Amino acid sequence: MDVSLPAALAEAVAGLSAGRTGLATEARRLSEGYRREQNSADLVLSDTDAVAYALSRMPATYAASLSALTALATARPDFRPDRLLDLGAGPGTAAWAATAVWPDVAAITLVERNRRFLDLSAQLAAVAGGALAQAERLERDLATTGPFTDPPADLAVLSYALTELSADVARRLVVGLIEAGTRHVVIIEPGTPRDHDRLLDWRRHAIAAGARPVAPCPHAAPCPLATGDWCHFSVRLPRSRQHLRLKGAVVPFEDEPYAYLVLEGAGAPIVASPARVLRRPQASKHDMNFRLCRADGQLAEVRIERREAARWRAVRKLGWGDDFPDAIG
Repeated sequence: MDVSLPAALAEAVAGLSAGRTGLATEARRLSEGYRREQNSADLVLSDTDAVAYALSRMPATYAASLSALTALATARPDFRPDRLLDLGAGPGTAAWAATAVWPDVAAITLVERNRRFLDLSAQLAAVAGGALAQAERLERDLATTGPFTDPPADLAVLSYALTELSADVARRLVVGLIEAGTRHVVIIEPGTPRDHDRLLDWRRHAIAAGARPVAPCPHAAPCPLATGDWCHFSVRLPRSRQHLRLKGAVVPFEDEPYAYLVLEGAGAPIVASPARVLRRPQASKHDMNFRLCRADGQLAEVRIERREAARWRAVRKLGWGDDFPDAIG
């Protein structure tokens, strides 16, 4: 799967950055601020700040969002969202990822409290074209306004948005989306122990409100990971020359760790889920070893030997985060 920004979007970002000075300095300041868990509203204060964000962070957040949304598309191949709600949208990154997965989305609403991001999303869409050019843009604060569910969305995405809210506010927002009849809610967060713990809290309350996990959890039981461990994944994306210069990097790729949760609203048919590969498989010349989260809510360690020809062929290309074939386990 190509997780790079769509060519038209990448060109639009590059075009808006042309001739601007101080982008590298602003990108470093933003990165340091996010590491200190500061909010975007307190960091992105100018058009230059917004463009610096798009250059430095948009590629990675797009790649993580695309990976999580693809997990939903894989698990529910018949799902075709008509109405998309991108909450805490920033410059519209998750909406771009969603339209890459489902190009026929009819109505898109971006909700974002930072006017600089909303303006940037409109500028990028005007240059790059696509479905976001006609998107509705609402300047709203997720912490103080409702779940934006009139009418309910087919798909609500919260990409790197809830990490900026208190746990209680985020919980009310997630539960509100489920109770309002949203068909699927996809949450993408940084791949940290803190954000894993918060995801588990929202998962528990969403299940109590009638939701079912779709991915990465193949079950609705309590998380089987031991205290101190956390469920997260990683996506590798290429760096453009501009991105290399901006970050002063020499490695031509970037690894973005992320955690995610796909929830399904009440009333959808129950579909059995395959086990999930929780770690990068350990491979040798003779075997491959997988750590799995299974549909029965238990962890499993599975070893496949090369001499088991049929089983080996079925798993040899599996990676971290993939579905594990039921027939193999």
